[in-house]
Amino acid sequence: MTGWNAENEEAVSAEEAVVMLLAGPPSRVNAWFTSLQMDSRFRVNTFSTDPQDLENKMGYNPEAILLDATIFSGPENLTNFLTKTTSAVYVVLPREAGDDVRKSLSDLPSVRGVFINDINLSQMAGRIYAEVIALRNQAPTMGQVGKGYRTERIAGGLRVITVWSRTGGSGKSTIAAALALEAAQRGIKTLLVGLGVPDISLPTFLNLKTTPNLFGWLANPTFEGGIRPNIQSKGLLDVMVGLQDGIKEKELVKPPEDPASINQLVINATFGGYSIVILDTPVSGAYFNAISASNTMVMVTTPMLDQAVVSAEAYRMAFKRMRDQHRIGVGNVFVVLNRYRPGLLSSNEWHEAADAYTQTMGIGHFPPVAEVIPDVPEVALAANAGRSVLTAGDDFAGPIHRLGDVLYGGGSGSTHEDQKVMHFGPIRIRKGIVGA
Repeated sequence: MTGWNAENEEAVSAEEAVVMLLAGPPSRVNAWFTSLQMDSRFRVNTFSTDPQDLENKMGYNPEAILLDATIFSGPENLTNFLTKTTSAVYVVLPREAGDDVRKSLSDLPSVRGVFINDINLSQMAGRIYAEVIALRNQAPTMGQVGKGYRTERIAGGLRVITVWSRTGGSGKSTIAAALALEAAQRGIKTLLVGLGVPDISLPTFLNLKTTPNLFGWLANPTFEGGIRPNIQSKGLLDVMVGLQDGIKEKELVKPPEDPASINQLVINATFGGYSIVILDTPVSGAYFNAISASNTMVMVTTPMLDQAVVSAEAYRMAFKRMRDQHRIGVGNVFVVLNRYRPGLLSSNEWHEAADAYTQTMGIGHFPPVAEVIPDVPEVALAANAGRSVLTAGDDFAGPIHRLGDVLYGGGSGSTHEDQKVMHFGPIRIRKGIVGA
């Protein structure tokens, strides 16, 4: 057969979120993503806009697929795809598709629903979540792909990470660059975006030029015209350097639906195949926009009492004042205590102070400290020399690698160190950690 003319919800932890793939024309996928991005029950794994790309991205092992069938030339090619996948697929057919097509697709084991013209996600999200969780419980290996598909899991789903601090000098940009380099070294397609203005840190740390930069995206907010030509590479890592003109900073403060917003940059980057997007988020300015575009936060701070209070206030801002304006679950906040040295607060002392503040403010407990990174002078030397900060030594690279295991999925470097880890939901904390 060829052609188509033949006749507010409960939040869940990051570990429980249903991993989804969205496939269809860009306008349709964009609308679906916008609808799902505030729903913590779902983690959008990747996007696809054509059948061959969809075949390739099945290696990301989505649990559920929203599929606009018009990207296929007709029912035959669509059926061939659907018979090979073990994901739960929700198919949207064009109006001209006949009843026989709808019935034949409904009978396929992978197809959980067939809809005409569009799917009302506000009504269907609960059903999709319940069905996929039921399937997951019945068959824990549901995510395993069929013959002919790649079997590796990529980054445990799409990660859009805002690396943020409420004060300067915490080493935020260094951590952002390190996490991006770590992801790229794992073979995950990663984009690092500088949002500070002027962005001096990333060009310096990564030995890049100040142009091209983010201004190219603002001038032409598309992947082909605004992202691809303005990327610089550091080994396997792609970087979009931030703006250099402070007068332009206000142009980053745009509503999510604006074509040149940070939200739309992230969406276009995922269209371009990036599994990890890391935003080096500024202390002020566009930090609100970066947080609203993200599903994960790495909060970088230093082991001093005032920084415990500042960090707790930042957490309150994100999860009380901005709680309905982003999709970062509390289990996806990872606190990094950077530049520890003897004489400063231990991680326990620092966390006790931050936790006391958040409880006083009525927002519950402050997230545990995920990693403590000692003050390593070689980090600054490596950064100033334009070398990878991961070459600064194990005292710095070790915590970054462990945090990478949590953010991107367990790496091949897991050894006896795993025996020194305590688990707090999705966060792992090493026993005997420096400064504890």
